[in-house]
Amino acid sequence: MYQKPLIVKALSKPGFATRKLRRKVLHIFQDAQRQRQVATTPPPLVNEKEIRMVGLRRTGNHALIRWLKRQHAGRFRHLNDIPVYENPFRHEYEYWCDHYPEYPKEIERIRQESLGNFVPTECLVYNYEDHPLSKIVDSKFWAKHDMYFGRSQRIYDLIILRDPFNLLASRIRRGFLAIKSTQISFVDLWLEYAKEFLGETNYLQNEKICVNYNLWVDNIDYRRELAEKLAMNFTDAGIDEVSKRAGGSSFDGTEFTGQAAKMDVHGRWKKLIDDPAYRRLVSNDELFAYSEKIFGVLPGTEQLRI
Repeated sequence: MYQKPLIVKALSKPGFATRKLRRKVLHIFQDAQRQRQVATTPPPLVNEKEIRMVGLRRTGNHALIRWLKRQHAGRFRHLNDIPVYENPFRHEYEYWCDHYPEYPKEIERIRQESLGNFVPTECLVYNYEDHPLSKIVDSKFWAKHDMYFGRSQRIYDLIILRDPFNLLASRIRRGFLAIKSTQISFVDLWLEYAKEFLGETNYLQNEKICVNYNLWVDNIDYRRELAEKLAMNFTDAGIDEVSKRAGGSSFDGTEFTGQAAKMDVHGRWKKLIDDPAYRRLVSNDELFAYSEKIFGVLPGTEQLRI
């Protein structure tokens, strides 16, 4: 659920700013009440496993999440593309109120979760897309973790990375060149994630698992190892499904549903080889260097250098 800048929404939707302000005030009172409750009565354990997932848009986030879901037999809960610094269940509740008012039962269920009435879950997954790592791991927000997410027996930090050449091609094709932060570029954020992936930085302090999207797509043994790291019962179900979220593939949509392996996910860069804007962005020595460290030399991409 990608959020447009507030000023854009305020100008395009009369009453948006008023509704947003009213909700923010309500959030303050709700959180104050919840914090008093948590201080006197610690919340019970509700999640057997929690996965905080970090990735850039068009990296394959939803394909991976769908696969994760299919490796679990118990209750699997996914909170999609959540904003930083916000109660994710409350954000989802308000999103449903605004976009799906015809589903009152589902809205009420999410509202209860937003108030801390969590449902016991085998695996809770929530994903952040296009956010600087420093914002995702904000200590003041994390101090409210149990109040917002419920207590978890085990917490993983999963960072997924795709090679920059195919990733950027997919983003441009979908119209996602810009990232959500106005203070950093796509290339800068990809490099930030790459350095975290390689262990040069250590923002993600939970049990960190790095997923190479290129390998995850191609290699069943790599997926089996990932399932083992995440304490999942590996079946590999869902690997050929194409997620309908965000319109499916940037290039193929949902055309290859049930046969995702046929998509040329490693050759997207060839579609934009004559695009000057694309060439300028990827012709970056540091980008090439970090891509090679993680993905090796990708045949043909050397011609992208200007």
